[in-house]
Amino acid sequence: MLRRITLVIVVLAVLLAFAVGTAFGTASSGVTAETARGTLVDRPLDVNWHFGPGSKIKLQSSGPMEVAYQRIVATPGSTFGWHSHPGPTIVTILSGTMSFYHAEDCTHKITYTAGQSFSNMPDEIHLARNEGTVDLVVYASYYLPPTTPLTPLRIDQPSPGTGCPQ
Repeated sequence: MLRRITLVIVVLAVLLAFAVGTAFGTASSGVTAETARGTLVDRPLDVNWHFGPGSKIKLQSSGPMEVAYQRIVATPGSTFGWHSHPGPTIVTILSGTMSFYHAEDCTHKITYTAGQSFSNMPDEIHLARNEGTVDLVVYASYYLPPTTPLTPLRIDQPSPGTGCPQ
């Protein structure tokens, strides 16, 4: 009887540890970042530019704005952990290959390679991994409200569920 109770307690402890681990944010591992950030001080962005047939850009801001840039290096086998960002983000792959997952379909992998760029909106929870054999180097641009203390560029998020990569 004592063995059965001990076994039940051990199984419950393992299940509780798993539940707690997935309920809280997932940390990055093997990822380093160099950050530059500053308040946009000269004027609000108000750009509506046509580059040619079918290519244009429109950027518009109002009020105080902070811009941040990161050079991020992820070693082979590293994970960025599940996270989101407080503002729009644009990422460009300099070298290596990024495996990218969105929380709403966490087993569907999107692969980004050198020379490709993509964007993230603040409500998008995602995870990036370096599943390759060489360092992954990316540059990320962030647009944020200026705050004191500084707004973190990364907001840890819990794993979306069982079967999702970490």
